[in-house]
Order: sequence, then C-alpha cells, then structure tokens
Amino acid sequence: MTGIGILSRNCAESITKVIKAVDEGLNTYFPRQEHLIVICDGFSEDNTVEIARATLTQAEKEVIPQKGKRGKGNGVKTIFQLFLKKKCERLALIDGDILSITPDWVKKLLYPLREGADMVIPYYIRHPFDGVITNNIAYPLTTCLYGKEIRQPIGGEFALSRRFIKRTLTHPLFPEDFGIDIFLTTTALAENFFVTESILGKKEHTSALLYNEPESCLFPMYYQVTRELFALYTYYEDKIKTVSEIKQVRRYGEISSEPTVSPLKIEREKWEEIFRQDYRKLYLSSSLQGTFSAQAKEIEKISGAGDTIYLPTSLWAKILFHALLDYNKSGYKKDILDILRVFWEARYISLLQEGERLTPAQMEKAILSQIDIFWKERQSIL
Repeated sequence: MTGIGILSRNCAESITKVIKAVDEGLNTYFPRQEHLIVICDGFSEDNTVEIARATLTQAEKEVIPQKGKRGKGNGVKTIFQLFLKKKCERLALIDGDILSITPDWVKKLLYPLREGADMVIPYYIRHPFDGVITNNIAYPLTTCLYGKEIRQPIGGEFALSRRFIKRTLTHPLFPEDFGIDIFLTTTALAENFFVTESILGKKEHTSALLYNEPESCLFPMYYQVTRELFALYTYYEDKIKTVSEIKQVRRYGEISSEPTVSPLKIEREKWEEIFRQDYRKLYLSSSLQGTFSAQAKEIEKISGAGDTIYLPTSLWAKILFHALLDYNKSGYKKDILDILRVFWEARYISLLQEGERLTPAQMEKAILSQIDIFWKERQSIL
C-alpha cells in the first residue's frame, strides 16, 4: 500500500488543494495500487476538518484527530502508527498549509523509495526571506555536524520507508512538537539510513504569511527545533566526532528553470524593534552572558545601539557552536536558547538587509556559502 499523511491545523484555505493534488498524484503515478490518504488534524479551530471530510477523492481517505496533546510530532506519530498497522510499505508526509503543491510532488517524493531510499527530503526553491530557521540554524548546523549537505532538513514534506518509520518510533528523543522534522532528518543521517533529496520546485506556504508576527509561530518553532537539534547533538556525539568531510547526498531531478516565487513582505523595522527589546531583556539582563564572553567585543558592535544591526556569518557561526556546546553542559538550557534567539534575530535582520541589494539567486548563493565558514568553525571548536 502507498500512503500519504497530511498534517493539518487551521488549514481551511489550503487543505482542499493539498488533498486534490495528492489524490491526483497517487492515481496518475501509482495506478493499480492500493492508496490511502490520511488527514491527521491537530485540533483545528476553523473548519479544516469539515472541508477535508467533504473533499472527494478516488483514493481511500480518512480524516482523524491526532493522539496526545497539540504538536506536529504527535500528529506524525499518529500517522506512523496507523500506517504500520495498515501494512503500508511507503509513506509520504505533506503539510496541509502548502500552497504550491502539484500532483507530481507525490511521484518525486515516493519514487526514490523504489530504489532503496529510506528517507526522501525535499529540495525546494523558496523566497530568500523564507526558511528563517532553516537558513540560519538547521541547514548549516546539520550539514556541518553530520557531514551531509541537506538544504531543507526541516522542509516538512518527506517520504519514508517502513523500516525507517519503525526505527523512529523506538527512538527516545521522538518529539511531540515542531522538533519532528529535524529529528527525522538527523536520525536518518546519523544512523546511516539511505537519504536522498528530491527536487520539488518552488515552496510557498501560509505559515510564511505570519513572519511579521514571530511571537505567534516562529518563536515557538525556534525553541522546539533548536532544542531538539541540540539534544540530538548529545545523543549522536560519538557519531559526529567521526565526521571528517561534507558530502552531497544523491539528488533526484533537475531544476530546468528558476521558478518565480511570490513576494514575501517582511517588516525589517519591526524585526529590528523586537531585536533591540530582546537584546536588553534577554541578553544584557542574563547571568549567562559569560557563555559568549569570547565574542563580547564583537557582539557589542551589533547590539543595535546605532542605526545598523549586522551580524556577519563568521560571528554567528561562533555564537551558534558555543551555544550548542554550552547548552549540553548547562543547567540553564532555556536561558541559553533565549540568548541565542537574540542573535538569531540579528542574523535574520542581516539577511534581510542583504536581500535588499541582491537578487534571489545571489541570496541563495550567499546562504550556501555559509557552509565553508561553519565548517571551519566546527573544526576549531569541536
């Protein structure tokens, strides 16, 4: 059986398109097979569930509530347990808020599993201001810690083999929340499962429309993803110590032309205001400033006292690696994440400034160029 798990929460505007695209993809690219589409809802407060139930499909479809409390990880676990019970051999996960999904995403995600892949990770084209956590934390750290360049380690859309799903359900660090995406990617890389990327095209999603209200979505996601990433570092520390180079994983498909993504309007002035408030509240008032004492003089230059807030990649890499190491030795883990959040905000503001003078292609090149700097920092610290 081929299965698709769609994770939804307050996706009334996008859920029909996602279900229809998935259904068409299954019937077009996997004909004469058993199909199951499961929409697992995470306590929506709008009419997502009613719309999902009313959407007609050729494939068998179920709309179910997730088990446990609110959190994406619990939704993923609910889907995993159901599909194992249904004897599903291959499964793709898709977020219910995707606006740019097309039926061929189903093919692109699931086909590599036929060639033995255990996990297929999406390769998207995204707006340079999207991927706030991906571009600044998840992408450079995951690549440099585990030695495999994965551009979208927390992309949201994945395809997974049965044997990999079974392993994740026995893992002690399986998270309940937004940490699930980095958990899946990291576990697959660290435990030598066969991981590939598949080019899906452009990614646009409704969550990006909330970036100017980071307190509602981005900040909780930041804490959950970073906490899980840091905990996994401790769990896989022995494996990480054996990594001596960075390799590109196999990538399926080609980018025939650069797709155009919709504009993403980010209010830089609002982010600067948030940073200055957090710098005073979370950094200057913290007893853990000493964690970053080696970078104190450099940090003062980007404190926002003047008109320009700019955090260069080299300083950001130092701060992030020191936070990673100190987090796992400290009894004040939340405080370290608070301070790190301040400089993550500054790093994002820096990219917003660069984006005002660079094209999207130039911005992508700049984001990719972080890896050399992070790798050099890793070699001097770890």
